[in-house]
Amino acid sequence: CVIGDEVIMANNATLAGHVVIGECAVFGGLSAVHQFVRIGKYAMVGGVTGVERDVIPYGSVVGDRARLSGLNIVGMQRHGFNREEIQALRQAYQLLFEGENGTFAERLERVASRFPGMRAVEDVLAFVRAESSRGLCQPKTGNGA
Repeated sequence: CVIGDEVIMANNATLAGHVVIGECAVFGGLSAVHQFVRIGKYAMVGGVTGVERDVIPYGSVVGDRARLSGLNIVGMQRHGFNREEIQALRQAYQLLFEGENGTFAERLERVASRFPGMRAVEDVLAFVRAESSRGLCQPKTGNGA
């Protein structure tokens, strides 16, 4: 495992082999991370959550099969991110994961062109573009998928 600085793990949080965890990630009690998964920096894994796919930086995941439930806004505020950075990331998240126009790759490029120089957004884009053997945790869709 490769673990960044200031990672917080509650009771019985477990990591399989070859997991990469970014700085300031938080793991709730009884959470479990499958092998070869990447957890982005400032991400939040809820208690009793099983993670089998990569979690974007600043993302928050919950569920027996982890689903992206939004952003770890509280964690960002506690670590000194300003309002502008948080708002930009919220908008980028909505365009990327809730947007219906175009493919994911097209939405990724739109986000990159719309938020140049925004550190948190660039962290997410770099993470998504990096090579991985796992897919990305996605939000639950309106049809339950």
